[in-house]
Amino acid sequence: MSEQKAEELRIPLRHLSLAAKAWGHADDPPILALHGWLDNAGSFDRLAPLLRGRRVIALDLAGHGRSDHRPPGNWYPYVDFLDDLGEVVRSFGWPTVDLLGHSLGATLVSMFAALCPERVGRLLLIEGLGPLTLAVDKTCEQLRRSLTARAAFKGNGLRVFPDLDAAIEARRSAGQLSGQAARCIVERGVRVAREGGGDGEGGLERGDAVPRGLSGVGVQRTQSKSGDGDLGLEKDQALPGLSWSSDPALTLPSPTRLTEEQLAVVLPNIVAKTLLVLAEPEAPYLQRATMQARIALLGDIEVVRMQGSHHLHLEDPLPVAAAINRFLEAG
Repeated sequence: MSEQKAEELRIPLRHLSLAAKAWGHADDPPILALHGWLDNAGSFDRLAPLLRGRRVIALDLAGHGRSDHRPPGNWYPYVDFLDDLGEVVRSFGWPTVDLLGHSLGATLVSMFAALCPERVGRLLLIEGLGPLTLAVDKTCEQLRRSLTARAAFKGNGLRVFPDLDAAIEARRSAGQLSGQAARCIVERGVRVAREGGGDGEGGLERGDAVPRGLSGVGVQRTQSKSGDGDLGLEKDQALPGLSWSSDPALTLPSPTRLTEEQLAVVLPNIVAKTLLVLAEPEAPYLQRATMQARIALLGDIEVVRMQGSHHLHLEDPLPVAAAINRFLEAG
């Protein structure tokens, strides 16, 4: 497998700054990649180097990885990520761009392709097409649940891990990932906690990303730099622990969801040639009947099903990369 190194990027937007990883040559045709909920750009560490002749730019969505959090009092409904996505596309000056998304990322790029069809070349979806929906008779219940959660939210209680290995094990267990896959996400998804970190009161420095290779130890013996800042740890200075870098507000329920009937009006606006890669057996939230009905709404879509888990592009990237390369090269 390719050992191609990624380049760290910082993308300033109007209200926050996003981090990103990029693979390939700057003059290669771009693919903008978006990860899943509570993941980060590391989700594409094993897939991106396999996409031949392409410049793959994988974002850390707002509140994830090494990107800024939204200001206090702001939340994370998925439609707000569409504003960020549009701003990123405009900032690079791309008239059109190919989009790649996994899970939540697939939701975002598919909705963006429906809303801004003139900006999207080809659409590459992994484990997702459109957002989670809700029956209309559940509307009030969903709104009440969201408002109750927001009222109770304090942003505290972040778990602190003694070292990187402990964080990797926690992510592996929670997400049913292999250790290798969990490491790709966790190395970019934790921050050094200050003394008292995890209390939600400024216990984390956003610039304090954990350097690659810090595993199984509580002391960082060399001063290291990450993609968004100097750790500032001097020789033999003990680490106070690690905590997730993602914004706890990401875990709050959305106030509203579309119904399947509403989504059925949106998805037919996708005109981009589309590839959808789905794992078998399917995830509970990607029921075959529902996905088949959504697939039927698109005019130009190829569906590839392969054995694997929800993170199949990270666990076993070779067949996913082969499907994407073949699709892109077919024109």
